[in-house]
Amino acid sequence: MSSRRQLPPQIRKLTVRDRRTGKGVTRYQVTVDAGVVGGKRRQIRRRFTTEAEARAELSSVQASVVAGTYVHASKLTVAQAVDGWLAAKHRLKPSTKRSHKTGLAPVRDELGDTIVQQLTKRDIDALVGRLRAGEVDGRRKWSARSVNHMLGLLTAVLEDQQRQGHVVRNVARLVDRIPAERPEMKTLTQEQMFQILDHECRDRHLWTLALYGLRRGEIAGLRWDNVDLGAKTVTVAENRVAVGREIVAGTPKSKRSQRTLPLPDEVVDVLRAARKQQLQERMALGESYGSGEYVACDEAGEPYHPNLLTFRWGKLLETLKIPHVRLHDARHSCATLMHLRGVPIAVIAAWMGHASAAFTLATYAHSQDDALKAAASSFGRNVTSRDTDSG
Repeated sequence: MSSRRQLPPQIRKLTVRDRRTGKGVTRYQVTVDAGVVGGKRRQIRRRFTTEAEARAELSSVQASVVAGTYVHASKLTVAQAVDGWLAAKHRLKPSTKRSHKTGLAPVRDELGDTIVQQLTKRDIDALVGRLRAGEVDGRRKWSARSVNHMLGLLTAVLEDQQRQGHVVRNVARLVDRIPAERPEMKTLTQEQMFQILDHECRDRHLWTLALYGLRRGEIAGLRWDNVDLGAKTVTVAENRVAVGREIVAGTPKSKRSQRTLPLPDEVVDVLRAARKQQLQERMALGESYGSGEYVACDEAGEPYHPNLLTFRWGKLLETLKIPHVRLHDARHSCATLMHLRGVPIAVIAAWMGHASAAFTLATYAHSQDDALKAAASSFGRNVTSRDTDSG
């Protein structure tokens, strides 16, 4: 029995004075090796009122140290963790980094002073609820997509802390994501597309490029140096986007987004006319004319702000009395038309600059019904060109 009661060397039985009563009381002090931190061996020392508590703590710490899961006490705050994670993202584009910073702003503002090791699932759930209800000062109600984006970023931040040994578990992973219904994609009809393409205006070439499948940022970042009217090609090599009040120019969205596309004769004619118009404007203004290097520029040769493209697109639809669709939906209309006309998904993915054909198929699944109807008609005994014309 006496051997069972013998204390291990890491536990000492002490008599200390109780501050309230002034009497001596028994305490059990645990001193245990907790591994190496910053190149120095670290020990922890804690006191317990009972021997059983001391033994349990000793066993727990030793097991965690052996497993490599022991976490040393830290006063690192959520704000510091977020800032450190963002600072370490050296390979991110400025626009993406700014997007991450914006997505994590509510976490930093509302939970920034919380010690990371004390952050709980309940804290994050409460923030999600307030964001969804629009109860966070200075912010509108957040959509499910925005909240899920925030949770994804926070999960990455805490995963980084977990890898560094600062937290035991990633509480952000425990928070339920919000089911988000994908908004119904609006596309232009073929008639509406040709209505836009045939409309004479100074920006006609820009709307042609949009219906040709280019993103807004790709149109805003397209330089005349990347348009070869002789070879009838356009090379997508730059992306100009608005990030807050700044305009950030960089490479396209992904490696697949950097692409060279052949130009149909009609598109070549529209671009040639736009180039001629801009050269005439340069001659009229002389030295006052800007660089004029961008395809999307004003009468003074200054590049369009990306947001101006959206504004002018809206005005165009009003003029043509076409129900409003986003400028990005012009790109969707291009892909949908290609899909309905039987262009292989892999080719559409390459044309649109998508990362994968699977993404393309999922994005344009709404056009499947019409494509299937066209396919079904091909089984009839008397098939006409009208039956198979899905365009």
